[in-house]
Order: sequence, then structure tokens, then C-alpha cells
Amino acid sequence: MAPSTVDPRCISPITEDGSMDRRGKPAVKAKTGKWKSSILLLVNYALVTCAFFGVGVNLVVFLRRVLHQNNAEAANSISKWTGTVYIFSLIGAFMSDSYWGRYITCAIFQMIYVTGLVILSLASWFLLVKPTGCGDVETHCDPPSTAGVALFYLSTYMIAFGNGGYQPSIATLGSDQFDETDPNEARSKVAFFSYFYLALNVGSIFSNTVLVYYEDAGQWVMGFWVSAGAAALALVLFLLGTPNYRYFKPTGNPR
Repeated sequence: MAPSTVDPRCISPITEDGSMDRRGKPAVKAKTGKWKSSILLLVNYALVTCAFFGVGVNLVVFLRRVLHQNNAEAANSISKWTGTVYIFSLIGAFMSDSYWGRYITCAIFQMIYVTGLVILSLASWFLLVKPTGCGDVETHCDPPSTAGVALFYLSTYMIAFGNGGYQPSIATLGSDQFDETDPNEARSKVAFFSYFYLALNVGSIFSNTVLVYYEDAGQWVMGFWVSAGAAALALVLFLLGTPNYRYFKPTGNPR
């Protein structure tokens, strides 16, 4: 009986897809990447999604009840804000592929994202949601101050900037944790994208049910702080995985 042929790539201790560890050396399979790293990224994505929808889903209601915009003004504001998210997605993807790499891009934009959520929470707490608990169906809020409105727009566009720049890189960074030249890791890479979609839905379901309920009842400040806390926890988990991630060098500016 002829001996079975084993592809040497399957038993190589080093990844062969060009990925590196954080020191710039070829990544060791046993110490980097795979599910140990990708699970952190999945939880990170679920929390970031929870934070984003915790603000975005009910934002038009906030504009009407707290900032006293009419339906047309609120719809126009949301359209511009949503468009900004998509524009910054293009910027984030370009910076990730050309200059910063996926890890640095995700880290920088998440920091901007968390900062925006904290500013929104503080502005709502101290300047916008007055009296406390207003903004439900029955209780009207006081007219917003100029400073409060300015901080609101600053913070929400920081959220759009941060989330938009983060989105195109996180899925790719997660898939980078699996070496396509290894048959076992290649199968795991396919499975990762299914779990990535699951993480998206888990995060959005919580926001679209629990957070929306409390915000609609006038608990805007609590809802925004929960979103800020979720985003901050997501950033901490993301950074905890730094020693074990697999990295790819950016390709540089295409000419």
C-alpha cells in the first residue's frame, strides 16, 4: 500500500499566506490567529453594532422630541448622517488597504467612535434632555441650547466617522486570522463569515428591542450611556487580542 501524501503546508508551523505577528515576523500558527483571535473580533463587532443601532435606530425620534425638529428636518438630518457613514466607509477601506493596515484602522476609528458616543451621552445628560426623563410621548423637552446642539452634531458625526471607517476593515481582519493555505483553517475562514453575520444580528436585536424601548420612554441618557459602554468594552476586547492577531502589511497607495 502506497504511503499517503501529506501536503507539507498542512503541517507547517508558520502561516504561508503572508500574515505576520505583531513584531513583523511570519506568524506561528500555534500562537496566533484562528478562533482564539477571531472570537474576540466577533464579540467586538456585536458590541459595536449594538452601540451603533442604540443611537441610530431612534435618532429621528430624538431629533423630533428633544431637538424639536419637524419630520422633514429630522428626515433630512438622518439622510445626511447615514450618507456620511457610507462615505467614511470608503475612506476607512482606502486607509486600511493603502497605509495603516486593518488593525490600526480598526483601532483608530473605534477610538473616535467611543469618543463620539461619550460626548453624545454627556451632552444629552447635561444640556439636551431637560427636564430629566423628557422626550417620551407625553413629556416635552426644553428648547435645546446652541452649545447642546453643536455638541450633538459634533458627536453624532464622530460616531458616523468612527463606525464608517471601522466597518470595512473588521470583517477582513477577522478573516485574516485564518490561513487559506491550510485546509483546516480555510474551512474555519468560511465559517467565520457566517458567525460574523450572526454577531451583526445579535448586536442589532438588543438595540432594536431593549434600548429602543427605554429611549422611547424618555430614558435617552441611559440608552446613550449603554451604547457608549458597549463601544468602550468592544475597544478593550479588541486591544486585548493585539498580541495574538495575524497582520498583513498595507499595499501602499495604488498608482
